[in-house]
Amino acid sequence: MVAMILGIFAAAAVLINVYPSHPPNNTELLTALHLPLFLWLITGIAYIGSDWRSSQGRMNFIRFTGESVIYGTLIFCGLIVLAIFTQAIFFAIQIDASWFIQNYLIVYGAAAVAMITVYLVETKKSVVENFAPILAKIFSPLFLIIMIAFLVVLIFSGQSPFLERDYLIAFDFMLALVLGLVLYTISARNPYAKNRLFDYLNLALILAAMIIDVIALSAILMRLSTFGITPNKLAALGENLILLFNLCGLAWLYCRFFLKKIDFIKIEVWQTSYLYVYAIWFASVAFIFPVVFGFN
Repeated sequence: MVAMILGIFAAAAVLINVYPSHPPNNTELLTALHLPLFLWLITGIAYIGSDWRSSQGRMNFIRFTGESVIYGTLIFCGLIVLAIFTQAIFFAIQIDASWFIQNYLIVYGAAAVAMITVYLVETKKSVVENFAPILAKIFSPLFLIIMIAFLVVLIFSGQSPFLERDYLIAFDFMLALVLGLVLYTISARNPYAKNRLFDYLNLALILAAMIIDVIALSAILMRLSTFGITPNKLAALGENLILLFNLCGLAWLYCRFFLKKIDFIKIEVWQTSYLYVYAIWFASVAFIFPVVFGFN
């Protein structure tokens, strides 16, 4: 397993650095976005170990990922505060420290944040397990309120934010964030407990995300028919379809769970098995898209 993981990382490093990049460098950006996600899933195999084929093992990795994101964000916010503080105190003596902040503090600090976060999540599990689920429960209803408000305003204003490519990309990230919040809530839940309020809240989040995803998909298809196929549009189309299928599966299983047709563990099995779909897609965008589109 160690040889396989190291081999994948080494092959990815060699292949990506051998790939050329031609203007407008769309595939280079797509690779930069998707390759870390693919390698993170490969890292999950190292984290899980021999249990990587089991649903429970993969769910532990989802929980670990969610906790890492939550605590990494909090620590990175502290780094930003440190950067602002550094800039302010040196500015007071007429010295511009922005070059140091941009080239050293943020770059090496961000790398340190990643390592510190993983260390804290692993060594302080008792604290993390008590605090991180509370954060997820606080932000879940807030995200739901914002998404419902957005849909209401979208309907009554008649203004579509999906006509611009940058907005489409931003909504993809938003949908991925909502899905991540849903998955973390699932991973932190006791699979043998009865229905809870947050189970229904999760379903509401999923349904709202599905509606937004369908709207975004229609906009992407319209742009494809109008402006033709580009790497960015094709990547956005694929990701929205994958997200939509994932959300539809979760919604269907949640409904069956509420009707007492299945156990909650079936939802976990569905989602952990779907990680393979994401891994294949991330690898395809990172390694195949540049070749198909001539490294442009």
